[in-house]
Amino acid sequence: MSGPISAVERIYMGFDHTHYVPILKGKQGELNALLNTDPKLFPFFTPLIEVPPIPSEYPEGQDTPTPAKSIDDHIKLVAKGFTKALKGLPSVFVDGYYIELEEELADGKSPIDALFEALRTAKIPFIPTIGLDRVEDYADSVGVAVAIDKRGVCLRLVESDIESFTELGAQVASLLKVLKVSPKQVDLLIDFGPKVPQKSALPFMLDALPDIENWRTLTVASSSFPSSMMALKKNSIEELDRDEWLAWLSVRSKKKATKRIPTFGDYSINHPILSEINPRIMQMSPNIRYTDDLIYVVAKGQAQPRKKKKPTPEDELARAQLAPSVQYPKLAAAIKKHPGWKKAKFSWGDMFIDKCSRKECVGNSTDWRSVGTCHHIAAVVQQIANLL
Repeated sequence: MSGPISAVERIYMGFDHTHYVPILKGKQGELNALLNTDPKLFPFFTPLIEVPPIPSEYPEGQDTPTPAKSIDDHIKLVAKGFTKALKGLPSVFVDGYYIELEEELADGKSPIDALFEALRTAKIPFIPTIGLDRVEDYADSVGVAVAIDKRGVCLRLVESDIESFTELGAQVASLLKVLKVSPKQVDLLIDFGPKVPQKSALPFMLDALPDIENWRTLTVASSSFPSSMMALKKNSIEELDRDEWLAWLSVRSKKKATKRIPTFGDYSINHPILSEINPRIMQMSPNIRYTDDLIYVVAKGQAQPRKKKKPTPEDELARAQLAPSVQYPKLAAAIKKHPGWKKAKFSWGDMFIDKCSRKECVGNSTDWRSVGTCHHIAAVVQQIANLL
């Protein structure tokens, strides 16, 4: 007979396959999306936020990037953005993978310790995230957070971990022993990254996981979103299959044949792997990423020509015609004409698209990442709710 529910368990009981876990890059666009997401949706999704790496800059005359700021300044800025954007969420996973190798701060603290402390002070109910291949110092920091906050831990396994089935059980057990947690205190995330698992193989892969029925939560995530917009035609509307959603639907349809139905996770409207662009070499084309039921709809414009030192009137005209302020309203209008358009009241992102189509706003690339992400979260939450 089980005992009474502890105070810690009341704080965080986990979730099941009726929930949603978006993996978000912790950059300004994604954080703004959370700030503008309807709080009524908060109980139905738990984001995993990746702490972004120190941004790079490209000094004039150099092809090699250099850090744009110190690790101290970076962590201060990240902590400020996270504490503002994550307020009100019942829980959030935080992964410091991209900063685990950074040097200590000036005060001797590790970057992830400092971030965890800032989130704790702001009363953000975060759950630290760890993988099997993290460095010892990072694992120590996660262990300290687990002991202090008593919310457990998110264990993020990647494809290479899953492929080593014979060693996986022992590796996981060893890590849990170090962290002093049991599977009941662990949110297990199987992250396939940009490689969407085959529908036929996924149920068998899940059933082969150690302690499959004992984890507090079980989530499967992947992404079919392209790594670059370069493959898409300029001045076009492209439709891309949401293969990760279709793979999860396939597993869900086999409720009686699998031991446990996982929660759905994805990378929203991003590719899993961060890419770095030298703005002096490559100009981005304005684009709007919009999630429909089974596809991503991408409206892509055309890169604006660089400003020449001695432009001709024709050069100036060409730049003016391809200015973002000219292109984005056209792209927004194209999204509204697509059958997947869900109307302005569906989310803050949809309202922004509607206003832009009427030239009441324009926005920049960060704004449009916020718009697409906000819409995507609302769309997936609704999709899952419609399956119940």
